[in-house]
Amino acid sequence: MNLLITNDDGISSDGIKALEKELGKNHNTYLIAPLKERSVTSMALTIFQSMRVEKVNDNHYIADGFPADCVNIGLYAEIFPKIDFVISGVNRGVNMGYDMHYSGTVGAAKHGALHGLPSLAVSSGRIDPEDGYEREAKLVNEFLSLYASKIKPSEVWNLNFPPDIAGNGGLDQLVFTKLGRRRYTEKYDKKSIIGGVSEFQLNGSLLGHDMEAGTDFEAYNLGKIPVTPLQLDLTEFSRLQELKSHS
Repeated sequence: MNLLITNDDGISSDGIKALEKELGKNHNTYLIAPLKERSVTSMALTIFQSMRVEKVNDNHYIADGFPADCVNIGLYAEIFPKIDFVISGVNRGVNMGYDMHYSGTVGAAKHGALHGLPSLAVSSGRIDPEDGYEREAKLVNEFLSLYASKIKPSEVWNLNFPPDIAGNGGLDQLVFTKLGRRRYTEKYDKKSIIGGVSEFQLNGSLLGHDMEAGTDFEAYNLGKIPVTPLQLDLTEFSRLQELKSHS
């Protein structure tokens, strides 16, 4: 397959380097990633202004834009052959539950799906591991061999690796789950400048989640590898039918 690889941690991240190296053993890899970290940018896209794009070699580019920009350029700027599959990651930190609405990692994969391609978002609970995410990259390569053909066009699968995988640490621990409910608590630091003008800075969020069976959080906490199929249509069909029946 011709794989388009991107991320939201930036071109210098270990996760994307590991993916490119490992997946290149079995596939044609085409990498385009943001110049710098673009976390929590969802599907942000640059329009009506130019972006600087640097060619490293025929299958490796750097873009001064967002993760979704990278996918868009990879698909439409005529720098790569026709792409069969989009993969985003390996992200430094998990993207589970409602995080997927914010995540640049998932956003890039969703952008691929929006344009009719099967797409995969990959994240890991290990932060800066000594092996540079080699473990995750090898498991992703195995995962693609088993499941790439099962991911439908315009569909995203969201895959998260726990720090310590149960059992023998392989894909036998993979489970299909629904998204869990994330709980966010925000706190801003405020600095008065002059008069009614102040600076507000959000230095991260306190994250919690509901304990619920069958969710990605539950599986992850058990040392399993949760994968959740996502769709682009956010229509709440049961609510829609309820409203129609009362109209």
